[in-house]
Order: sequence, then C-alpha cells, then structure tokens
Amino acid sequence: MQFLRNLVEKQKKLYHAPDSKLHKVWPLFDAFETFLFAPDHRTKRTGVHVRDYVDLKRVMNTVILAMLPCLLWSFYNTGAQHFQAIARLVGGGELAVADYTAGWLQSIFPPDLASPGIFDYVVFGLQRMLPIVIVSYGVGLGIEMFFSVLRSEEVSEGYLVSGMLIALIVPPSIPLWQLAVGVAFAVVLGKEVFGGTGMNVFNPAMLVRAFLFFAFAAQMSGDMVWVAGNNSWHLIDGWSSPTALATAKPLTVTDGSAMIAEHWSRLQLFFGDMPGSAGETSKFCVLLGALVLIGTGVGSWRVMLSGVLGLIGTALLMKGILPADYGGPISMNPLDHLLVGGFLFGVVFMATDPVSSPETTTGKWIYGALIGFFTVMVRAVNPAYPEGTMLSILLLNAFAPTIDHFVIQANIRRRLKRA
Repeated sequence: MQFLRNLVEKQKKLYHAPDSKLHKVWPLFDAFETFLFAPDHRTKRTGVHVRDYVDLKRVMNTVILAMLPCLLWSFYNTGAQHFQAIARLVGGGELAVADYTAGWLQSIFPPDLASPGIFDYVVFGLQRMLPIVIVSYGVGLGIEMFFSVLRSEEVSEGYLVSGMLIALIVPPSIPLWQLAVGVAFAVVLGKEVFGGTGMNVFNPAMLVRAFLFFAFAAQMSGDMVWVAGNNSWHLIDGWSSPTALATAKPLTVTDGSAMIAEHWSRLQLFFGDMPGSAGETSKFCVLLGALVLIGTGVGSWRVMLSGVLGLIGTALLMKGILPADYGGPISMNPLDHLLVGGFLFGVVFMATDPVSSPETTTGKWIYGALIGFFTVMVRAVNPAYPEGTMLSILLLNAFAPTIDHFVIQANIRRRLKRA
C-alpha cells in the first residue's frame, strides 16, 4: 500500500502543476487518487472548527454498502426466475420436451430441468446483471468525467450511488444500448445542465427509469421483460396468458389482493421470489439496507416512515370509501401495496436523496407522506401504469423546494407572532 501511495505522489506533480501539459486532466487523476485513498484535506486543530470523519466519499460508500444485499439477491433471483419460467413452460405442455432438448437450446439449458441449482442461478444472474452494472457506471462516469475536465472541477462521488441504483431499477432483460441512452439522457439533461452533483432537481436514477419507460415502453413493461433471457427466445415469446400471468411482475395483476394471492404468497413477496426489477423484488434486502442508512444517519428515517404511513393511510382510505367488491389495485390490502412493486426500494434509496428532497424536518414528513399518497393514487386511477412509485418521487422532487419554502415561511410567521 505504501508503494502505491508513493507512486501516486510521484505522478501527482505531473498533473497538479499549472504549467504541466497534463494539468487539464487533473480532475481524472484526482478522482483516481481519492478512489484509492482518503482525501488529504484536513481541518487544522487550531481555531474553532467542527471536525468530523464523514465526507462525500464515505457517505456514498455507506449507501452502496446498504444496497449490496439487493445487488447480491439480484444475482441469484435473476437466474432463478429464468429457469423457473423454463420449467413452467415445459411442465405446462406449452413447449415440447423434444423442442427443448433439440439443437442449440441444448447448449444453453440443461436437458434435465431438475438439474439447475443455486450455482446455475447465480452464474446466469451474473451474466445478466454485471453487463448492466458496467454499462451504467461506464456511461455515467464517462460523461461526468468529461464535464469535470471541461469545467476544471473535481469529479464528484455522487454517481457512485446513482450507477448502482440504475442497475437495480431496470428489468434484467433491458437491452444494453437502451440503458446507455437512458443513462446519457439523465446525466446530461437531468444533472450536468444544472451544474452537476448537488445541483440537480430530480433524482438521476429515477430520470433514467422514466426516460426508458416512455421511450422504450415495450422493453420496460408487460409480462415477459421481467424474466431475463426469455424475451429473446422465440418459443417463449408466444406463451399463452396463463403462463404469462404466472411469470408476470406482481403489480401487473390488476385484480387486487385476491388475484395476487393466487400466484404469490406474502412470504414470496417479502423475500423476493418473484420477477421484477433486479433490486426491488426482495423487501427483506431493502429493509436491511434501510437499517444501515438509518443506523449511520445517512438516510432520513422521517422520509421512510412518513412514506410508508402515507401509503398505508391512503390505501385504507380507499378501501373504506369504495364498495367491498371493487376490483383492481385500488382495492388491494395496504400490506400488499407495500410488498408489490418498487415502493419500498424507492422510498428507502431514492426518496431519501438529500439533493432532491426537502431540507427541513417538517418538510421531510410532508414529502414522504405525499409520495405514499400519490403512489396509491397512480396505481388506482391509471390502469396503464400500475406501479406509481417512479412518478410520485419525480413529482415530489419537483415540489421539494416549494415544500421547504412554505415550511420556512410558516416558521417565520410563528416567530413573528411570538415577538
């Protein structure tokens, strides 16, 4: 380690000197150095200062650590859902075993459906997920480094979290070129045009998801996109609706809790044994990440708690004012609203983004509650989009400064009355 430190210090002079030919790419060298070592900026021990070991790099690393359970689960579950879908097709008679074991299919899938195990699941999941992670980081960091060199600014660590989030909120079957286009759109138009990290209005990861959903709807919605590898197999492209329903993302089932219970138990929904975006399926892993964020003080527990309470309260209100036989997501049990879709993942990892969320304590409570409220409303009144979390968070990102404004103005009026 000391050898590496000496080597970096030796090369540092070539980039740091203002008259050096390499000075223009100093931000890239600085990013590499701070990735390897802690920044060498220190507060002097003399004078009045607030000394703390926390910096942006450590905060970003903490969030990545919190997302690791979701990432590791995605490696397993992506492969598990793929092989389970194959087994359902063969077992259901929709695909003849002779077709399955013939030709090039035999080189991809084992002839004995009972043979795939955890190792096969993980290997297939790695083959699908690692390219997504690499493209997300490669395109996003490449653009951020370009703008840093252009502006002669340090490369911020902010995208370390965004890159991981993007990989975890897209379908595992997403074409890589579409992902690259979405990342470029979000980083350039959603972040860099506002000035970079800390200046963006919207959460960059949510912008990627929104762009992909509206620009490439066929690859971001429907039944087959949530099972990796199967949408490119022509034999599976023609599966009938019962099989499609059995492998659909839970929230695409629009007949309420009763229909969901026919295909997934709440235990499956909680631990993530179901198709869906890579990181959102396991609520257990999401809760582990929430404990890390709350325990370290990086994530706001107020936003998380108020978001959950807002969703539960709205769902109970809907059930109370509508007829008992009313179908669709609007009649779903509040617990099912929490367990299906990506609400918990969104409220834990993206609604708590300190840049695009309110700064005031009261504002955080209002912000989280409104995210929960609008999530249920979008799910209930918009049959074309049965999720709701993405649109709710983006909407409240736009109104976060307004929420802070009214909270501060209300506080000023209260203090003036006391004066």
